[in-house]
Amino acid sequence: MTFDSLQATTLATRRLRNAIVASLLAHLLVLGPVSMRLLTNDTPALLQATLRAPPPAEPAPPAQQRAVPPAPTFAQPRSRSAAPEIGDRPQLHESRNRGLSPISKTPLAPSETVATPPSGSESAVVVAEAIAAPTGVAGSVGGSLVTDANASGEAVDGLRGYRLAVATQARRFKRYPAQAMASGWAGSADIRVEVGSDGRPHAATLARSSGYEVLDRAALTMIDAGALRARLPESLRGKAFAVVLPVVFNLDDE
Repeated sequence: MTFDSLQATTLATRRLRNAIVASLLAHLLVLGPVSMRLLTNDTPALLQATLRAPPPAEPAPPAQQRAVPPAPTFAQPRSRSAAPEIGDRPQLHESRNRGLSPISKTPLAPSETVATPPSGSESAVVVAEAIAAPTGVAGSVGGSLVTDANASGEAVDGLRGYRLAVATQARRFKRYPAQAMASGWAGSADIRVEVGSDGRPHAATLARSSGYEVLDRAALTMIDAGALRARLPESLRGKAFAVVLPVVFNLDDE
């Protein structure tokens, strides 16, 4: 083996060693940061905890005092053995008798009457019965008062026409009293109307009662209002005369 071959071998060995060292350094340079990152990622983060004292508990609100209802008091029952005083029972019967009063048939005030518009059947009854009024009229004065009993000629037609005129006007003012309606009272009253020679009607009077004063008063008021508004026939002008008109109160017509 020559000197040159030994030198070449040594040189080759040195180069191989340097190459290995360089390769190791290169690997360290490449793999070093990666391993550091892995170590950093794998390391769990540290948790920092601070101990604090718990806040003081708020005092509980005082319980509301409920109002205690007073204890109920019971009335002492009367002893059965106690005998009632003499005179208590007669006073009780006397007070009961005083509290009861019979139903009065007196008429109500005008403000208490119930205004009911006349129905068709009611109007027909008033007009028809006014035409068919009784021929005899009580209370004629010495034959100077024209009535159905002594009328003749045109006066007969005049009396019939005046009765019809009064009935037509009066039916607008017919009021069924509330007391009579509540009590179920019904009836028919005959009302007499006298007219002076000056053509002015006198206050109506009751010729026949219906049996109830409250109905009679309502009938008189109704006929008075109709007589003031009725037209006087030409055949009766300047003459004093009298007519009778029936007024019927029937609950079925209301």
